[in-house]
Amino acid sequence: MGMTKRIFRTMSLLISLTVLVFSVLWGLAFFRQFGAQVKDGLKTLRVSIIDQAGNVTFDNMAELDMLGNHLDRPEVADAIRNGTGESERFSDTLGETTHYYAVRMASGDIVRLALETDSVFTILYGFVPLLLVCLLLASGVSFFLARRLTKRIVAPINNIDLDAPELGNYDELLPLVKRIETQKRELSAQLGEIESRAATISAITGNMKEGLLLLDTNGKVLLANESVHNILAQDIAVGNDMITVYRDADFLAQAKRCLSGEKTEMVLCLNNRYYSVYFSPVFEKAQIGGAVILFIDITERYAAEAQRKEFSANVSHELKTPLTTIAALSEMIADGTAKDKDIRPFADKIKSQSSRLINIIDDIIKLSEFDEGGIPKEHTRFNLYDLAETVIGSLDEKAKERHVTVDLRGESQQYMVGNMRMIDELLFNLVDNAIKYNYEGGRVDVALSGNEGEIKLAVEDTGVGIPKEHLSHIFERFYRVDKSRSKKTGGTGLGLSIVKHIAEFHGGRVEVESTVGEGTAITITFQQQE
Repeated sequence: MGMTKRIFRTMSLLISLTVLVFSVLWGLAFFRQFGAQVKDGLKTLRVSIIDQAGNVTFDNMAELDMLGNHLDRPEVADAIRNGTGESERFSDTLGETTHYYAVRMASGDIVRLALETDSVFTILYGFVPLLLVCLLLASGVSFFLARRLTKRIVAPINNIDLDAPELGNYDELLPLVKRIETQKRELSAQLGEIESRAATISAITGNMKEGLLLLDTNGKVLLANESVHNILAQDIAVGNDMITVYRDADFLAQAKRCLSGEKTEMVLCLNNRYYSVYFSPVFEKAQIGGAVILFIDITERYAAEAQRKEFSANVSHELKTPLTTIAALSEMIADGTAKDKDIRPFADKIKSQSSRLINIIDDIIKLSEFDEGGIPKEHTRFNLYDLAETVIGSLDEKAKERHVTVDLRGESQQYMVGNMRMIDELLFNLVDNAIKYNYEGGRVDVALSGNEGEIKLAVEDTGVGIPKEHLSHIFERFYRVDKSRSKKTGGTGLGLSIVKHIAEFHGGRVEVESTVGEGTAITITFQQQE
């Protein structure tokens, strides 16, 4: 049986039972009330006998001498004419209706019966309690049956397994079940797509080097990737307020401006690293839906910018000194201020300062080439020992002037693959510095050794040495440990920086050991290449 038929049958049965119960209860109540009414009527039944002249000859409830002639009464007149008559009269005073019935007997006398009844409203009022009792009983039975039947009808629906539906006799649910199955498939597909997108987003944000924060309109965290945890050095839980994430007044002010619809950015220094922080509002149908905060590490760029500014300042200073000297001496010669005997010394100074200026410019050009990464390798295979001998020979005169002994040690067959011109310059700078910053009568040892695919070049002197606090800076451009001594020696402050760049260009590493007053040892390790 289908669900529609079952509901129809149940409702019909329920209505029929309700009507039946109500009818039975009402019939019983009515019969009881009617019986009581009949009994009361018999007790109050009035009997009168009236002769043909209209005089009352008998009345069981009234004195005869107080009763008048009754020929004018409608029921009596009808009984005289027709044999029977009846009528009713309502008493406004008593609020009751009296029914009269008259019969003419064979003798010609009239027998009249009179019965007083309550008004309709009085009768109905008397029935109200019984009516209410009947309604309550019928309603109680109906409620009980309706609840029981409803459970029986709904139970199979509530127990339907949507994964494997068995409808039984409820064929009417088939369209609904099919629609639910269709929606389940659609929801499952949409959920799968959402999970896939969430996994993709999680993978992307999780592997981002940049820190990412997503905020809702109230400034609460919707998403925080792993990088931002590391940047801010704390675990950021979803739902946290921004004020608990990073308590910086400027940062919070920028976030607030962003949530009001304004794009902003700032630079933050966190744990000795610099970050450019971008604040971008997110709009949903012209309404602010949240904010995206992106942390980008600019430490290297920041350091490079600072280095560039420092380099520019140093270049300006280094170039200004010889140029000022050259300009002053040239002006004195040009305007005749210089005496004849001073012209030659002035010319020597101009030449010396010009050479220094050219050396500075050459070194700057070399470093610029390294920075731009445009230097071709032009590698060849050459004997490093022979190259070291040549460099030491070119500095022999300078070493003799300072009474410094330069000694070359190692195997005479130390071949390497590299840019021979650059390695020549590297050797020259190292040996030149070792002589320049040495004591009178000191010595410089140049040692070459090779093993397990490596070639080591060590230059050790017995000079003034480098304090520990300066060791990490000696390869910086224009850095000088002793500025007064550097002016006397005429160095540009770029030699060791060039050495480091050349070593790194050849895949080598540089190590420095130094003791103040005892000397310095610089070792460069190259990987042998075939």
